[in-house]
Amino acid sequence: MNVLLLGSGGREHALAWKLAQSPLLDRLHAAPGNPGIADHATCHALDATDHAAVVAFCADQAIGLVVIGPEAPLVDGLGDTLRAAGIPVFGPSRAAAQLEGSKGFTKDLCARAGIPTAGYVRCTDRAAADAALAGFALPVVIKADGLAAGKGVVIATSATEAAAALDMMFDGGFGAAGAAVVIEAFLTGEEASLFALTDGVTTVAIGSAQDHKRVGEGDTGPNTGGMGAYSPARVLTPALEARAMAEIILPTVRAMADAGTPYSGVLYAGLMLTESGPQLIEYNARFGDPETQVLMPRIEGDLLPLLLATATGTLADVHPPRLVDDVALTVVLAADGYPGVPARGGAITGLDVAAATGALIFQAGTAEADGQLIAAGGRVLAVTATGASVTAARAMAYAAVDAVGFSTGFCRRDIGWREAARETG
Repeated sequence: MNVLLLGSGGREHALAWKLAQSPLLDRLHAAPGNPGIADHATCHALDATDHAAVVAFCADQAIGLVVIGPEAPLVDGLGDTLRAAGIPVFGPSRAAAQLEGSKGFTKDLCARAGIPTAGYVRCTDRAAADAALAGFALPVVIKADGLAAGKGVVIATSATEAAAALDMMFDGGFGAAGAAVVIEAFLTGEEASLFALTDGVTTVAIGSAQDHKRVGEGDTGPNTGGMGAYSPARVLTPALEARAMAEIILPTVRAMADAGTPYSGVLYAGLMLTESGPQLIEYNARFGDPETQVLMPRIEGDLLPLLLATATGTLADVHPPRLVDDVALTVVLAADGYPGVPARGGAITGLDVAAATGALIFQAGTAEADGQLIAAGGRVLAVTATGASVTAARAMAYAAVDAVGFSTGFCRRDIGWREAARETG
């Protein structure tokens, strides 16, 4: 089978690495890809916003499955266009992708279906938002309704911070994503992420992870797309995972089907583990980044049949995924300035030495110039290692990080700190 993987980040590099191992694969194509993905796939300068060009490429290359990595093409309806052309797609329809494309859509669905989540108000103008704020205690969570590359969330600890967040969003700080906002009650607890595959009828869990969103150590500073992650998130115990599936994910799948917009793909639930149980923070309609970089090394066997079965409505006919017991942990190396304006063009060296430690080096914001690998984005590399514990995996990951030459980059040095502290008592 020929497969087309759309995307260019660390998530897509991890997916390419895993898909390339499939005995069912004839040829893997990627668009646009990156220098790391090019080690596993043939990369093409194909614009995912040009639906006709993607369909034509699939026909020309006899593509049997398209795997859409990022959220933007899903919200743009590329999956619908491909399905209309008879091409199987791993990823939801435009209507179903609203679970990520509109935070207000998801909150309203939770309210209708009785899914546990924080109290909220949707606001489409500043006056309404100011009025709604009066009903919330501090700290309060303010979210841009639309897609904002994982950065459209502000936790305001004062009225001044809340006003500044609303100013920024309604003044276009997140572009069209901030044309509407969701104001939420602040939930207390520890966060974890749970991933499930669903074809709209059958749903199976495929692992948990804990991301590190803040740019600074100790979870300080502004939100990012993610500075590192580990899997499994053992704080999401088997009992809590079963509750999250029964109370959050399965009711969501049923509600989407009942609404005539069945969800097909991976459903990524960001959870807050509160004293009263798991509550939904938000959904993503695709694999996470950097969570994919820790999920893929833990999935035993062939990923391709799982993705194909999800795309073709036959998930009940394949064996559910098996996960290795080892922990996987990834550390993101980001360019100086991130999550603001990142420094581009910095040279990256030592990847062979880093890989010799046993770590996997997934490339994200990279490019080649004059035969040299350089930084070309905010998050540049995801250095991933496995071990019997978080402590062991992080030691290997940081040994590999230290072997990388990237003078215009930085990383957090405390990825996995909560679980490492629990391991040492």
